[in-house]
Amino acid sequence: MDYIDWRGDLSFAASPFNEVDNLIFSMLSFVDMAGIVPGEVFPGPVKLGEVSRTFFDRHPEGISFGVLIPKVTGDLFRQAAECRRYREVYVTCYRNELDEEEGKQFAAVTFLLPDNSLFLAFRGTDDTLVGWHEDFQLSFLSPTPSQQAAVSYVNEIGGLFRGDIRLGGHSKGGNLAIYGAVQAKDSIKRRILRAYSNDGPGFTEAFVRSTEYASMEDRLLTLLPQSSIVGMLLEQSGPYEVIRSTHMRLLQHDPFSWQVLGPQFEHMPALAPEAVEGGERIRRWLSRMGEEDRRTFTEVFFHVLESSDARTLTDLTEGNLKTIGAMIRSVHELPSEAKQQMMGFLRLLALSGR
Repeated sequence: MDYIDWRGDLSFAASPFNEVDNLIFSMLSFVDMAGIVPGEVFPGPVKLGEVSRTFFDRHPEGISFGVLIPKVTGDLFRQAAECRRYREVYVTCYRNELDEEEGKQFAAVTFLLPDNSLFLAFRGTDDTLVGWHEDFQLSFLSPTPSQQAAVSYVNEIGGLFRGDIRLGGHSKGGNLAIYGAVQAKDSIKRRILRAYSNDGPGFTEAFVRSTEYASMEDRLLTLLPQSSIVGMLLEQSGPYEVIRSTHMRLLQHDPFSWQVLGPQFEHMPALAPEAVEGGERIRRWLSRMGEEDRRTFTEVFFHVLESSDARTLTDLTEGNLKTIGAMIRSVHELPSEAKQQMMGFLRLLALSGR
């Protein structure tokens, strides 16, 4: 928000695209642009300023992003759309796909900059349990349904428009941006300048050791707050930069706490020791569980959560005793083997964090 106040009057010609622009576009992907921004290249892109005016005409009080997405994301949308730097940027190809049966929560949108370059923004995990279920699948499934959708989206957009390409996202959106860039067609890859993961989780070991990953590694960048937890999950072998956040521990995942200095973030020399240790604990836990064990843990855990009829994290937090009671009953009704496995997984987690 301060960055827009300080530098929102500067065009991209006067001040080139930078890492803060990446995060702003990435966060704008959380806005529901359905019915305002076309899902296909036709009938044509819409300027961000017009998108904002239409959106707030329809939602004068704004909308809820759920319990975890920062509420000020709506304020960022309004502020960005009113400043010189962003209001003339065109927006197109908004997609929002939620499939409970397939276990997919995927959303993306494309921004067309004045120099004809593209920024493909991938939404991170939203308020839905489907999205969180898919996050857990990252530990044993590659590709996930959203990762497959990201590759298709990159290839499609790259085929529709000319110009250089940047990709980015926050949290799971950063994972999708990296995955989409690495697995894109060679003809599209050649046009990719940078793929940003803003505190996004990592990947399976096989993926980061692949030749496709190695061929793109110098164009991948992960931005991590100094005590990152989410960004230290799974394997992160690519280059990363450490950003100063004013929050503590897990709350540093909130990108509005990342400090800005001029046209960039305030960088730190290294990750805090607790971030490195926390990542090691989770990796130790996962390494002691086989792939099938991870799958079992995920399916049982979300079976318990969904037994309350909750579909979002907001539903869970607002369900009170009724929700808790339904989940307790669900645990009691599990087959004895599943209950024993669940308790075993939790004991492993406790030992890994000792």
